[in-house]
Amino acid sequence: MTCEEASGLTAVVLGAGRGARMGGPKALLAWLDGAAGSGAVPVPLAVAHARARLGVDCERVLVVASPEVVARLAGWLAAQAGELHAGLELVPATSPDPAGSIAAALAHGRLGPLVLLTPVDCPPAGPRSVAALRSALALAPAKLAARPRHAGRGGHPVLVRRAALAPYASPAPPPLRELLRSLGPALAEVEVDDPSVLADLDTPASLAAYGCGVPRFFGGGGLDDEVAAPARDEREQEGRR
Repeated sequence: MTCEEASGLTAVVLGAGRGARMGGPKALLAWLDGAAGSGAVPVPLAVAHARARLGVDCERVLVVASPEVVARLAGWLAAQAGELHAGLELVPATSPDPAGSIAAALAHGRLGPLVLLTPVDCPPAGPRSVAALRSALALAPAKLAARPRHAGRGGHPVLVRRAALAPYASPAPPPLRELLRSLGPALAEVEVDDPSVLADLDTPASLAAYGCGVPRFFGGGGLDDEVAAPARDEREQEGRR
């Protein structure tokens, strides 16, 4: 790893999906932010991802989301006295798929030589897992990307060298899984001891299984209780069947 790469990690949170299966945009999902310590209060999941990275292993985080969600996140951040993070940038997406989010981040510019791609619908990665990915690329300059594995399964986030993202400048950017498959032996598979790299928070059931309870979402100024009700009613109906 070059000296530039040692200090030039940019994290990109891919949060442009509509969240139809969860009942709302997962970038706005209320998340109990462990990074805040014993006084933790819920924050939007996209912000929790940024907090987990800023000042720990990178100095810049791009959150890519729909224009509506970007506006809501900007409003929430503006209301948090002293909580505006230098280095957190909100990027409007032009399409809801992850490939489009990566393309939007690339077009936004100023990505570091290493880019950590994090789907918003997973728990924020622990610093040890991110450090393991960075070490894998540092020890193998020919590798273009590193993916965490746990119990024999691949997970997230994925660390890539910026040069590997060139296909996302094309009119038809590929899904991330296709990019990783195309890298062949240039992809490092890194075993980590963190099972959360496998978590996929895609539905109310998967959120409950992770111990997070009923999904709730941040609206214009705070938690929107009305959004949580449909998911709760759906589970109650399932329980009566």
